[in-house]
Amino acid sequence: MGMEENNLKKIKKIKIKLKHSQKIKKFGQKLYLCCSNFQNNTLWESASSCSFGFIFSFIPLVLIILTILTGIFRISPGIINYTMKFADTIQSIVDINPFIQTILNMKTFHAIDIVLAFWIIWMARKLFISIMQAMTKIFRSVSKRKNILNQLFVFLLEFLIVVIIAAVIIFSFVMNQLVTSSSFDQVREFFPKIVNENSHHIVTLIMYFVIFICTIFVYRIMAGTKPPVLLCILYAALNVLAFFLISLLINKFTNLTKYNVVYGTISSLVILMMRVYFFFVFFLFFAQMIYVSQFFDTLLLSEIYLLPTIETKGLMPSFRRMMFVNPAALKTTENSKFYKAGDLIFTKGDSAEQIYYIRKGKIMEETETSPVFHESGEFVGEAQCILNQPRIGNCLAVQDSKLLVFSKDEFMDLMQKSPKAASKAISKISEETATIYNA
Repeated sequence: MGMEENNLKKIKKIKIKLKHSQKIKKFGQKLYLCCSNFQNNTLWESASSCSFGFIFSFIPLVLIILTILTGIFRISPGIINYTMKFADTIQSIVDINPFIQTILNMKTFHAIDIVLAFWIIWMARKLFISIMQAMTKIFRSVSKRKNILNQLFVFLLEFLIVVIIAAVIIFSFVMNQLVTSSSFDQVREFFPKIVNENSHHIVTLIMYFVIFICTIFVYRIMAGTKPPVLLCILYAALNVLAFFLISLLINKFTNLTKYNVVYGTISSLVILMMRVYFFFVFFLFFAQMIYVSQFFDTLLLSEIYLLPTIETKGLMPSFRRMMFVNPAALKTTENSKFYKAGDLIFTKGDSAEQIYYIRKGKIMEETETSPVFHESGEFVGEAQCILNQPRIGNCLAVQDSKLLVFSKDEFMDLMQKSPKAASKAISKISEETATIYNA
């Protein structure tokens, strides 16, 4: 018997291959669920919080990175000059040249300097705290960590970022020295824009690659649900691509001279915040897409259970019915059933081990008071299933009908993961109980 049940479970997992139009509709359903959850989780505000966290963490981290560079590599005048050029590029945001000069004038480092460095990293963890709070909003139903582990995890990430950015600056310096050497003279003649001494293409490419790798890491680790690596790679790539395109638009349409009049010396900081905000909007949007993709079947089942009735008026209810009333993505070789008009679906006294969803057609359910007719987009039989009671009447197809059949375990799992679905089920049980009581 146990072997038969295991075989049945394996059969139920075999999905029916979707047609091209159904695949497009499935993508539309994912996009709708992502946008809906993005709005419900107020991720617009989370993106703003992350961008402010970045600004507050950015300056302390830059100081730590420059301390590392100027302290360890002071023996190389070339890398010091390269670091000074980097300082000039962010001078409109914060002038760190005096800080670099102070570091250069120091002969040795003391233990207190190391302690202060770690303290700055600890105090500058607002960025990662904001990111973790946003990820918790997205994956809250399946991911829970203790607060002390959150703090430790944030600190380690902050320290890792310092090391990565310092390594990138060092690597970009090495690449810059390499491509400007005499051995690259012939290459520069063919690719002047790529290996030109004043070109930042290589450094930019490296920075985007670092963002890509860090995004994969955050999607995979911070989610707490262990999403598939390929899924993380896909949405990390889309995140970086979207950020690259929005950066091009900002560069093209933003006139810094106008912002200098309005904001004065902080205009560069305002533009930086704009870029960072859009980055986190895309970052959180694709994180939400990972959640939707990972738990699509449960979210889709919840959506069709909460589907508005056909009598509900309005543009949005009509759109939701159009998108979800026929959820082909949930069809398997076992749960897709067809009944001709007059066919019996279940009989009075049967054990309520299944719940029926009407994809198309019309069925009639006998109750203790009067027959109830159900049409496409409605569920039948969940009350007896939840209460573990036998069927109170026969149920038959009034028209040729296509149904999806869900097991009791699947439906109870939905009740645990979707508070709204559980609330609707309880309301339906209350209505049926009140009807029987009044009769």
